[in-house]
Amino acid sequence: MRSEMRTLAHIITISILLLTSCGVKSNGSNEVEEQKAVSSTAVKSSPLDAADFAGKLDELLTLEMAVKVSGFDALKAIKEHGNKASAVFGGEKKPPRECSYLWENGRIRAVTAGGNTINALYKDKVGIKSVSNTTLERFKRNYGVLTDEQKAAASKKLEEGASKNQAEQGKSDTEKKVAEVGKDMIKNLQGEEIAGVGDAATWYANSSELKVFYSGLTFTLVADISEDKILNRQKAIELAKSIIEEKLQ
Repeated sequence: MRSEMRTLAHIITISILLLTSCGVKSNGSNEVEEQKAVSSTAVKSSPLDAADFAGKLDELLTLEMAVKVSGFDALKAIKEHGNKASAVFGGEKKPPRECSYLWENGRIRAVTAGGNTINALYKDKVGIKSVSNTTLERFKRNYGVLTDEQKAAASKKLEEGASKNQAEQGKSDTEKKVAEVGKDMIKNLQGEEIAGVGDAATWYANSSELKVFYSGLTFTLVADISEDKILNRQKAIELAKSIIEEKLQ
């Protein structure tokens, strides 16, 4: 069983790496764009240091900002400011990596488990996470918009990688399902490049997340306040601009 779990973990890791390694090649002008953006950043300010925000994500995204962008009641907000990964794996306590403001507004979402689908309560969320330092080149490589051709190529590589782990006839049904999940992840990855937000930004409608790069700093904003993905997108962009203007300049 442990051997099988290691194999499954390896397959999932392959799919994640493929998703983050195929985003730049489709545009031959990326290098020129990156050089221009880096030059622009160097002129307007020195790179920001993610360490300055360690344990202070609630100062980078305040309750007031979350209330303004969502329109929800500040008194009913549930604040979560912690490090979920650190809590799960134990060990030395680490500074918060995410800060979220949640509201129980009676929102319902269908959840399928064990072949059964139920309507479960779902909290509205405005949050920030994964604040770190990176370069524009790396940001575009990790969060660049994939073409259909690149998705097909990544799926093919995923199949090849899974096959190397174990011969096809020896694969368990679980391993095959995980490989299919990896391919679905690639197929459904629908990033949208957002102009005019920081130095670069990519919106992911499926998760209501906006990845932002500004002056050497990258962070992820979550604006999941309705089933309307267009509204969520608009609010995430609005929030990103507020954070940059009010907290990072």
